[in-house]
Amino acid sequence: MVALDYRLAHGFRSGLEERVSEQLAFLNILDCYEIKKIPFVQPEKQRNYTPDFWLPNGIVVETKGIFTVQDRQKHLWVKEQYSDLDLRFVFSNSKNKLRKGSRTTYADWCNKYGFIFADQLIPEEWINEKKKRGNNANKKPTKSTTKRTLRINKNSVNKSRNKTDIL
Repeated sequence: MVALDYRLAHGFRSGLEERVSEQLAFLNILDCYEIKKIPFVQPEKQRNYTPDFWLPNGIVVETKGIFTVQDRQKHLWVKEQYSDLDLRFVFSNSKNKLRKGSRTTYADWCNKYGFIFADQLIPEEWINEKKKRGNNANKKPTKSTTKRTLRINKNSVNKSRNKTDIL
């Protein structure tokens, strides 16, 4: 019942998000659905990414039924710009092909780019995993960190524009 009320309050966009939320509610892990936005720079555009679930141990979980080319590109940009972020996927089916006629599955794509993934629900090992020490791998971005990152990313974009102008 808690998960149902939570879903109504937060408006899940998929049944998979709802199932994962119910799993977490059963384990008494509440209020971790889309609680933070992660700013990232899409070339020539400032964007924000709101992960589906941010676990108490810092692991960021994105649930996907359909894994579009836009989703894949966004997650590569986020990984590049936040290399210490522990971003993982829960797929409806990791054996799905990236597109019709492709031999590459969601699982293949994750393995190629170094993303950890699972099917259907968050594995208990992820939930029970301890926070990493000595780096910012599981640290939630603060407002000051986010502002500093935005400045750095804007400067990087401006520098790359200047290089392009010279070439």
